[in-house]
Amino acid sequence: MKRTLLILFLIGALPLGLNAQKIPAVNLHDKEGKEVATASLIDGQQPFAITFWASWCKFCIEELEALTDQAPDWKKPLRIYAICIDDSRSVSCARAMAAGSGWPATILYDSNSDLARALGVSSIPHVFVFDKSGILSYSHVGYIPGDEDTLVEKLQGLQ
Repeated sequence: MKRTLLILFLIGALPLGLNAQKIPAVNLHDKEGKEVATASLIDGQQPFAITFWASWCKFCIEELEALTDQAPDWKKPLRIYAICIDDSRSVSCARAMAAGSGWPATILYDSNSDLARALGVSSIPHVFVFDKSGILSYSHVGYIPGDEDTLVEKLQGLQ
């Protein structure tokens, strides 16, 4: 009986490893309001990270500030996209915050949370690391000091 259950479990788990999650096809907006397709984030040469944030999220801002402090020590520039999920009522506050931030990330806006929903984001900050082909490699929810080190290690490990 145990052997049968183990075999059924392994057969059921097998497709999970074969179905690598690719970044969903969604349109975001840049700081000027121009559409940016998520497919354009994939360059085939470098991995990239997406971190979801909002202007009201204290831990999101701490994470982005920690990355800013650490950026001068990076061996190579890293591709990080900070995706803001502020809705239409608060996005102007987020735009002002991002404009003066100096964060080492390209800021994009997902005001309808289309990408967040497609990736199953239920709380923020939520980080996703994708390889150079746009295949999900790592995901992490929340932020405590030191998480930025893991993010950088994951990105550098895929280069």
